[in-house]
Amino acid sequence: MSKLIGVMVIAISFAVSSNMHSQMKNNSTMTNKQTVLTFLNGFNDPAQIGASLELLIDEYEFTNPMVELHSKAEFIALAQGIGEVLTGLEILNVAESGDWVTVMYNFKSNIPGLETTIATEWFRLKGGKIIESVLIYDASEWRKVYASMEKE
Repeated sequence: MSKLIGVMVIAISFAVSSNMHSQMKNNSTMTNKQTVLTFLNGFNDPAQIGASLELLIDEYEFTNPMVELHSKAEFIALAQGIGEVLTGLEILNVAESGDWVTVMYNFKSNIPGLETTIATEWFRLKGGKIIESVLIYDASEWRKVYASMEKE
């Protein structure tokens, strides 16, 4: 009888331990919303930009009113240029539905007349990584700025 009780105690201990490990593992995994917010935080804190970019797959697709990119490498090149004029992001609202996360935010710049631009970005995730995003904003004034920069 004591052997049976000993085996049952070991079995129960193992089951409880496995369940606790599973719960801890699930708690350490970010939700899609948390992943996107972590990604965007890198644009407010240059020390975090490397961690942000790690959340993109190599084949990351990015579209905005002025460009369409087809890789993480292309996005990094764009982000380096944008980093010279962007001064931060202010998150206004976040919505999550399945594999999609939508964020409305103000992106701020040091360009006179374009200090604050409201935007909505739609992110699609798979396996905890961002696979694509579509950034929507009024680019009419931004086009003028980039056109004048190209003339210089």
